[in-house]
Amino acid sequence: MDLWGFKKWRRKLGYTQVEAGEKLGLSRGAVQYWESEHRPVPLAVELACEELLRLWKQRSEFGPVTLLYADDVDDPSASVDSFVVRSERHPNNKSALKSAARLRETMTRLIAFIMEDDGTVIWSGPELLREIDAWKNASVGEEPSAARAPFSR
Repeated sequence: MDLWGFKKWRRKLGYTQVEAGEKLGLSRGAVQYWESEHRPVPLAVELACEELLRLWKQRSEFGPVTLLYADDVDDPSASVDSFVVRSERHPNNKSALKSAARLRETMTRLIAFIMEDDGTVIWSGPELLREIDAWKNASVGEEPSAARAPFSR
């Protein structure tokens, strides 16, 4: 990640230099050094930026997204389990999460992901299932972690 990549990341998430430093557990000075190209952005920081961006994309209003899931095919003649991969386009994460929650209620084995248009995974399988459970267990009128994430603006 170079100067422009780091600045682009910070601006996309709407962070000031101070906020970016806080999110990364570093000082504003470190952010200033990277943005002025006095120091290169370390690989560990670049990876942390990628993860913070992925978490930012888990906001309920982020979209459009695609829910990708495997549907269990009941074929007694098959020697191994068979699955059909299906996809659904959704305007945002909230809509995709609701659909995945409905699928979880009707399917015995749900394998699902929520992805961006470029194929980047926003919600991985186990993480998505945990979030669906959080939606299910949330108090009435309360939304789970994605909607309450500190990245919401």
